[in-house]
Amino acid sequence: MYVDTHLHLDEPWLTDSEKRQRVIEDIAANKILTFAQSCDLASYEKTVEWAGQSKYVIPSFGILPWYADQYMDRLDEVAKLCETAIMLGEIGLDLASSRNEATKEEQLALLDVFVKASKTHDMILNLHFRGGIEPEGFEVLKRSGVKRAIFHWYSGTLELMDEINEAGFYYSIGQTNLSRRRPEQREEITQMIRKIPDDRLLLEIDVLPRDADALPSIIFPRILEDVAEIKGMSVVDVEALNQKNVRELIGDSPRVSEISDLLKPS
Repeated sequence: MYVDTHLHLDEPWLTDSEKRQRVIEDIAANKILTFAQSCDLASYEKTVEWAGQSKYVIPSFGILPWYADQYMDRLDEVAKLCETAIMLGEIGLDLASSRNEATKEEQLALLDVFVKASKTHDMILNLHFRGGIEPEGFEVLKRSGVKRAIFHWYSGTLELMDEINEAGFYYSIGQTNLSRRRPEQREEITQMIRKIPDDRLLLEIDVLPRDADALPSIIFPRILEDVAEIKGMSVVDVEALNQKNVRELIGDSPRVSEISDLLKPS
């Protein structure tokens, strides 16, 4: 079994319905426990439907910050959906994406709804912070008292990581694609991954490549190999660490008890 803490099955990343079906079948056949993220209300509804095809697909309710402006008059509706969700994500703050039409204030208002739900119901948060707003996002988390938070593909400074590490939050790392990056990018990614404490490291695919044969069971081992090389560990030890950390992240949260059951040795 693998554990993928962040994968999109929905728009705008996966538009090929035939490939999506192959992805879900691949997840089920290879027992890849997958935290399936949503981008908005419509994609959450789809993700819940697709999760019905496999117990290994766990739907997560989130609205990307890019779309925050569309939900300012629906925050009560969002809050009610949070009450019945298993986990929350992908959510956060983003001042960098070209897709973003929402203001910072709108993004903060939407994030506040999810953070309060996480605190009240002890839920996992899968967080997207981009565009230099990572310190402000971290402060929101600290003030809230949230415990189960994942920084999805961290893009802030190494200095801020010291504070995040002290707070005990998690990081999810995915496709590094080091061979296709500029030398300075490779160095930044390597330093970031090495700075993640072993007991706070999680793994993710995020977005599958467009290739027809790019399935989770093919992509995930590549991620393991990249992270293992950077960490100076074996592939087996990295995935064992990933699963151990997911169990620690889940803890005694009743919302995700079904995940605990799936992670038990067979």
